[in-house]
Amino acid sequence: MKNILRSFLVAVVAVAFAGVALAQGSGPTGSTGSTGMKSSAPAKPAEKKATQKAKTATGELTAADANAGTAKVKSKVKELTFTDATPNAKESLAKVKVGDTVKVAYAESEGKLTLRSIAKTKPPTAKPAETKPAEKTAKPAETKPATK
Repeated sequence: MKNILRSFLVAVVAVAFAGVALAQGSGPTGSTGSTGMKSSAPAKPAEKKATQKAKTATGELTAADANAGTAKVKSKVKELTFTDATPNAKESLAKVKVGDTVKVAYAESEGKLTLRSIAKTKPPTAKPAETKPAEKTAKPAETKPATK
C-alpha cells in the first residue's frame, strides 16, 4: 500500500512541475502553446487601456475640428496635435474658438494623443512688477531766510 501511495505522489509532483515549466514557456521568441508546437505569430505585448493617467496642458488653441475630433494646442513648451477625441471632448471642442486659451486633458497611446476634455480658461496674466515700498524721503532742512 505504501509503495502505491508513494508512486502516485511522485507522479503528481512530476506533473505539477512539468505544468509549471510548460506554462512559463521560453519567452516571446520561442513560446509554445498548449499543443507544444511553436507559434508562428510573435507574442503580443500587454495592452494598457483605461489605466493611463490623464495629462494636462494649457495653451492657445491654434486649430480645431469638432466633427473630426482633432485639435492643435500650442503651449509654452510645445505644440500638441490631438488626432482623436472622446464624445464629451467633441462637444466641448465645439464651444471653443481658435485663438482661445484652453486647458486640455489628454491621454497618449501608441504615439497618438487622445483629447479627453477641453475648457476655455483665462489667459495667464503677467505678474505685476514688484513695487518697492516708497522710501521715506527726508524733508529738506528748513532754511531761514537770509538776512541782510
